[in-house]
Amino acid sequence: MANPGKFISVVKEIFSYGDGIYRVIFELKNGMAKFKPGQFLHLTLDEYDPSNGYWPESRVFSIASLPNSKEIEIVYSIKGKYTKKMSEELKEGKEVWLKFPYGDFIIDKYVDSAKKIFLVAGGTGVSPFIPFLKKYINGFNVPIVIYYGIRNDNFYLYKELMETIKDKVEVNVISGIMDINKISKEIVSSRDSKCFISGPPLMIKLFKESLLLNGMGKENIIIDEWE
Repeated sequence: MANPGKFISVVKEIFSYGDGIYRVIFELKNGMAKFKPGQFLHLTLDEYDPSNGYWPESRVFSIASLPNSKEIEIVYSIKGKYTKKMSEELKEGKEVWLKFPYGDFIIDKYVDSAKKIFLVAGGTGVSPFIPFLKKYINGFNVPIVIYYGIRNDNFYLYKELMETIKDKVEVNVISGIMDINKISKEIVSSRDSKCFISGPPLMIKLFKESLLLNGMGKENIIIDEWE
């Protein structure tokens, strides 16, 4: 895995979905976005001085863009003081520092050992799956099934991409509360499969517990952990 690098970037575009949910595209000023689909970055709003090496307070976000580009993309929702501050301070043209890549939530590592891949996402948790889906938009080595829970249709992130891949991927978009037990049983019924889960911590916890309870092996459940 590549060693994390520190990159100065400029906010290129900001999209608001309403209710505190944003998509932000950054343009890197030094280097290219070298990472693997599923990995995450650290973003800091504070000044960073490369000469002393001290990295200021930051937050982590899954990378939602394709690797090997000058642009890098994240999606976030306001859930505390720092993300509130982001919504206030991130403006087009603002310079911020990013540090990446991090994480082992890499679907490519498991594709050859699985007969089927399940991607379970809640809200902005869909973002780490987006680079993988974009990368393999022209076809997949194994069947892919997506369960994507959204609050309502206004928060259907990456709808255009999801609609584009429906002829290659089974896309299940659930508006409202996801039936965790029902979905878990459907996943477990597919033998030799791998399940990736990304979303709010409680959703991840409940899905993992349900999958284990329904008989899925722990080694076949991969969750998006940032710690």
